Amino acid sequence: MIKNYKDLTYDDIKDYKLGAIYSKTKTIFRVFAPEVDVKLALTTNYKNPRKDIYPMKQNEWGVWELSIDGDVDGYYYTYLVNDKYEVTDPYSYTSSINSMYSVVCDMEKTNPTGFKNSKVPQILEQEAIIYEMSVKNYTADKSSRVLNKGKFLGLTEKNTHYNGFKTGLENLKELGITHVQLLPIYDFISVDESSERFFDDDNYNWGYDPELYFAPEGSYASDPTNPKSRIIELKKMIGAIHSENIAVIMDVVFNHTFKSYDSNLNTLGPNYYYRMNKDGTFSNGSGVGNELASERAFVRKLIIDSLKHWVREYKIDGFRFDLMALVDVDTIKIALKELRKINPNLIMYGEPWMALGTTLPYEKQTLKGSQKSQGFGVFNDIYRDAIKGDTDSFGIGYIQGAHYLKPIIEEGIAGSIHYDDKRWGFADYASESINYFNCHDNLILYDKLQISLTDLENIDAYVKLALGLVLLSFGKPFLYEGNEFNHSKNNDRNSYNSPLFINAINWKEKEENIEIFNYTKDLIALRKDIKVFNKINPVAIRESLSFMENIEDSLIIYKMRTGKSYILIAINASNEDKFIYNKNLRSFIGLHDFIMDKIFGKEGKSNSKVEDLVLDRLSVNVYKIY
Repeated sequence: MIKNYKDLTYDDIKDYKLGAIYSKTKTIFRVFAPEVDVKLALTTNYKNPRKDIYPMKQNEWGVWELSIDGDVDGYYYTYLVNDKYEVTDPYSYTSSINSMYSVVCDMEKTNPTGFKNSKVPQILEQEAIIYEMSVKNYTADKSSRVLNKGKFLGLTEKNTHYNGFKTGLENLKELGITHVQLLPIYDFISVDESSERFFDDDNYNWGYDPELYFAPEGSYASDPTNPKSRIIELKKMIGAIHSENIAVIMDVVFNHTFKSYDSNLNTLGPNYYYRMNKDGTFSNGSGVGNELASERAFVRKLIIDSLKHWVREYKIDGFRFDLMALVDVDTIKIALKELRKINPNLIMYGEPWMALGTTLPYEKQTLKGSQKSQGFGVFNDIYRDAIKGDTDSFGIGYIQGAHYLKPIIEEGIAGSIHYDDKRWGFADYASESINYFNCHDNLILYDKLQISLTDLENIDAYVKLALGLVLLSFGKPFLYEGNEFNHSKNNDRNSYNSPLFINAINWKEKEENIEIFNYTKDLIALRKDIKVFNKINPVAIRESLSFMENIEDSLIIYKMRTGKSYILIAINASNEDKFIYNKNLRSFIGLHDFIMDKIFGKEGKSNSKVEDLVLDRLSVNVYKIY
């Protein structure tokens, strides 16, 4: 029994390789399991109950090791613990169908033509416009008109459309976003991976149920029974997205695992991989039964090794952390430092909260404020709720008439930095704020508006207000799939395991709401064109950004200096048209004579010279002044 493994630090072990370390002449198997006995079970056919069993040798760190001579690429293996329990390798690069067996993999054989030497998009962090989506949701519906519906390969297909309206990857390209954030694509355990069950109503899950942190999800592969299929096809998908100069962000769940007592981690390292209460039960800050002890050396190593594997092997460009508060802030900082050595433009952000109480000390939790000057971001729930009200109920936000929230909206527009004594945000740099009004959780915007508005006649105008606020603020704008064409989930507040008819994108919605799509596309193009929101430094933002004071709360008017000209944005969140007198406008701009071009209005892109500021009700208006 090894006694000193608890004293090891991450630095002691960070360069020590674990897993099945493959070469054509031999494979070295290593697994951390400090207080149990471990043997290797190896076979060429996992359906054969007879496996070759090999004793392993434990070193002073609690790692069991064995070298097998010859080429065992494609062999299935498990670890036999105390001659009683059989578990997969936490470092598995791939697995058999439904994650029953780990698989030795020659990763060189999994690279599609040109992928290994392909370049990743060179998009600066301050230019990011993020779009969250599910691989399955995006193309599973027949309206997507893709051949590989709901699969990795579905997002490689070109020229797909529904009644002439672009779908799938073509929609992403047309919309103009810079980054896609994919709901879990690592191996999760909550669905049956077999192809014949893929479209069953009771076989859907977002995937926040981790099983193997290094392996892709098999249900998204065209052949889940072929362990290399999921790897090759995921790489093809990432390559296709990259070819459109769109970066790929991966949703990761290191706060918990789906299994607890019977997980591979707890079987190999009882009471080590998870935080435990004093009574021997699992700490449950995740709300689903357990939480990983990220602060411990081999757990921190597992997390960081996994992240580095996805960046090096799959060319992932960023990570979104689920319940990031439960991953200790030191692990986050170390991971970001290591990852940016590989990709300097890598983006990292997450949810700065948890579900329930945790044994992780408060000062180690990655909460809102922990991100200050650390290079990573957090979701801005303050701005989210100020824009449209609470996440699941009838409460209203600024766009629906709660105009007293104007200071919080202006704080969000300023990137949630400390702008002044009235607008005091939580961020040191604007890049730390992820600006959004909904994500996959809770009510999607269109459904939220349907239950919170008393009059639905102008619902599109409220959608446009929300889009305008998120895309015309400092910080990272974030949209969820279908926000750009009024996607509805039939008022389902938590569709994590709801059927596809709730979750999947029906591309008929794009046809029916093409005006909203074009408006969103124009907003994204405008943000890219004017470039004023690329500033992240608080000093530069304060020097550039000014708000018009002493106007009614339903109006937000702000300007940004760009060289010798200005960009002026005027938002009218009232149900009445508004007029700003030229005298007041001249005083705010600081110029007596100027030319004013309206470049964006209620219908989207515009190009007209104007003399007065006439603001349609419920409208976002953008002007260039010189």
